[in-house]
Amino acid sequence: DDEDLSVYLNSIDNENRRCLLVVEITDMPGSSFGMNYEELHSKRDGVGANAVTLYVGNQQAEQQRDAMDEDDDTRAEGNVQRDEPGDDGMDSSSYMCDEYAEMPPDVEASQFVEAWEDGLGVTVLQEFPNKKAVQDLVDRAAFENCFGFKIKKSDTVRYVVKCRAESCEWFLRAAKITGSKAFSIRTHNKMHTCSRASQSTSNQKRKGTPRLVASILHEDYPGLMETPAPKSIMNIVRNKLGLRISYSTALRGKNHHVSNLRGNPEDSYKKLYCYLHMLENVNSGTVTSVKLDHEGKFLYLFIALGACIEGFKCMRKVITVDATHLKNGYGGVLVFASAQDPNRHNYPLAFAVLDGEKNDSWTWFFEMLKTVIPDSSELVFMSDRNPSLITAIATVYPIAHHGY
Repeated sequence: DDEDLSVYLNSIDNENRRCLLVVEITDMPGSSFGMNYEELHSKRDGVGANAVTLYVGNQQAEQQRDAMDEDDDTRAEGNVQRDEPGDDGMDSSSYMCDEYAEMPPDVEASQFVEAWEDGLGVTVLQEFPNKKAVQDLVDRAAFENCFGFKIKKSDTVRYVVKCRAESCEWFLRAAKITGSKAFSIRTHNKMHTCSRASQSTSNQKRKGTPRLVASILHEDYPGLMETPAPKSIMNIVRNKLGLRISYSTALRGKNHHVSNLRGNPEDSYKKLYCYLHMLENVNSGTVTSVKLDHEGKFLYLFIALGACIEGFKCMRKVITVDATHLKNGYGGVLVFASAQDPNRHNYPLAFAVLDGEKNDSWTWFFEMLKTVIPDSSELVFMSDRNPSLITAIATVYPIAHHGY
């Protein structure tokens, strides 16, 4: 080893000479060293011409080397147990290069777990507009800080969750404020006493929701209707929370973000009558109408502003009628009737929301339009070749001309 080699190099006699260095070659398999094992294991006793001989032996050097070998053997006997000769008669001394590998010590997991904060950032008695706001906050913190939770109670008046780990003390309870839709935090133990690693490596993976995607968009694009495409939103969520979501989840989250800013269609339909009432009061001569189906649900809507009706008296009596499909989740079509002013600009006369381009819907629209623009031989309608549209104009405006 290195110690023996160091002793050999530092050992010289009085005449500055070293003893012969004895090297024994063992029969070992080929390795990655650039050695010629064929040459090394050959039985030729000859010494090459380029061989370097370290030799000069005398009695004093031999005695010094023997003393060092005996000292090394004495020290090794206390630490190494020698193998006894085997049944095959081979002595253990024939194995000059025994390999020794020390096994790594057993490491036991520490029983102590340092408490860590949940990252919610809320205080007791803090208020939220509704229960969904509390749920979104807990979901966002769970993804960002890698912990799971179980819902203990969830109804119209309370929301109680605790950590998924049974021994963990994390707990949150929110309750509804009497007389309002708002919720407030009543109890909150923000410190987790479980292992964060066990939570982050758990097999119980939670999926992203559209509301979670919408909360991220609210943070990155506050107050903006225009947001990235769903594929870009998928990358944003993965970079922020390390969570992979589907294309449909990203699209629904994008729509949910817009609904939170602009309002959802359900709430808008509930305020429709109030809007029409104020529209008629502010704009004199305005005509509005709403038709419901037999179940009392919305079917048709018609609006014609008074100022537009009055201005049409000074224009050419040519009306263009067309419709476009609505993409709001409920379907239907947006119908409009417009003229052309002296500056050759479009001049809106009336518009309506119908359930489709059908005979009944088109007929109802032209009946409402006839209340503000009567039938006349000077009146001309321009439209496409929709069969229901052609039939409705011929029925309601028999005197007017129709080009398509």
